[in-house]
Amino acid sequence: MSEHTSFYEKIGITPLINASETYTNLGGSLMDERTVEAMRQAGEHFVDYPLLLQKVSERAAELTNNESAFVTTGAAGGVILSAAAAMCGPDEKKLDQLPHVESFEKNEILMFDGKFREIIPYWRLTGLTGAKIVSVEPTVEAMVNAVNEKTAAVFLFPATLYEEGIPTCEEVIPELKKTGVTIVVDAAAQLPPSSNLWYYTKELGADLCVFSGGKHIRGPQSTGLIVGRKDLTEACRMAASPNARIGRAFKTGKEELAGFITALELFVTETPEDGFARQEALLKKLEDKLVSREPELKMEFRNEGRLGTYQPLLLVTLPEGKTAEACNKYTRALPQPIDIGVYPPEFRMPENVIFLNAYNLKPGEEDLVAEGVLGYLGK
Repeated sequence: MSEHTSFYEKIGITPLINASETYTNLGGSLMDERTVEAMRQAGEHFVDYPLLLQKVSERAAELTNNESAFVTTGAAGGVILSAAAAMCGPDEKKLDQLPHVESFEKNEILMFDGKFREIIPYWRLTGLTGAKIVSVEPTVEAMVNAVNEKTAAVFLFPATLYEEGIPTCEEVIPELKKTGVTIVVDAAAQLPPSSNLWYYTKELGADLCVFSGGKHIRGPQSTGLIVGRKDLTEACRMAASPNARIGRAFKTGKEELAGFITALELFVTETPEDGFARQEALLKKLEDKLVSREPELKMEFRNEGRLGTYQPLLLVTLPEGKTAEACNKYTRALPQPIDIGVYPPEFRMPENVIFLNAYNLKPGEEDLVAEGVLGYLGK
């Protein structure tokens, strides 16, 4: 085996080209070389870990225009820590008690009922804290009326798809603010634009908001960000590693912290418009390649990601008898595997429509994606 053999070759795996999404099952996103270099440098030294975590979190708050922030292990870790913070605040005795919360004065979390809960089961993670999850009829009035002395927080899950049939954050947060209840928004994949990093907290008034660090921020996949009220992010810190509490398992290493904050700096530096234009240019090249060989293909540009984010998508309607699933199966089996966008059933898209996303494409890979789709069409 050559000394130049890549890690994936050594372990017997062929890397994919990702023309679909920042899915966890595909590894999230690709880190910038500067992010990787920051992680390498961090790995060369020992450090006062709590101080590093503090400094990185403080810098994250600055970059996101928030009062405070805490860096943790993915949006899932952020959801659990936020639930713990809502119930316990900075009360060490309560934090030590989790998940045994029967004696807490506030131990219930309210969530809208709706189809979205079948699509995104991550809401269940709040229950790991011991909190009782209370389903509420999907109206603003019902949610406001459901708030009582036992309510620790209301959790909201925004996205164009998830908010179908339930009130939007814009509709419900202003009314909930009048009750004084703690409001937590799980906006894991609601980037870009970067302004969403402070939109839910600074503009709408949510108390905490949670984001994935390994999707569109392009940090290590095992990182996440909680932003918002200082007393609550402090409670998240107290509940998390290196403390021996419910978040001990949510340990971000020094390398991950270095990578995350570098990626966040890069993400907020690029304007949403520049990012959009970069992706759109790759998709247009892909479209031109497809049209040059299959001029009858129906294609449509959308100026919005699958979940309402600010990014372009190219939708391709395959000929009759061809399906998105079969196309993806074909391209995944190529010597250079390619993951093509396949809409899940909840999107109610025709089975012969694929979506192509350039967010994770490297320049030049658009040609390989086009060849893969054309290869399927020519079968």
